Amino acid sequence: MQQPVCAWACALVMLAGEASAQEARSSLVDRADARMQIGAASLVPTLRGRWLYADHKLVVGRVQDVRVSADGNTLVAIVARRRWLGGGEIGVPVPLMHQFDNDLTVSGTRETIRAMPAL
Repeated sequence: MQQPVCAWACALVMLAGEASAQEARSSLVDRADARMQIGAASLVPTLRGRWLYADHKLVVGRVQDVRVSADGNTLVAIVARRRWLGGGEIGVPVPLMHQFDNDLTVSGTRETIRAMPAL
């Protein structure tokens, strides 16, 4: 009879330890996360499929998706970089992007675009 009580007590202590180890989140943080996700989702139809250009009409690549950055503070456009610029997908912060006429642009030279790490 003593063993089942001990097993239950150990299980409760373990569960309590796991619960206290979880990060406490406030409703403000949850609302901010939700707003960032909504912002990313609302930009997807506008940006997906558009070509991104750098300085001097350099074609960087085509926007594939819009996501929230790892820190949760910035929207990032996922761009399929042209093969001759290094290929792969890169993340370009949306606040750095501009629209001139009908072109979506970002400041950067061929070297800076090649130096961006692939995702």
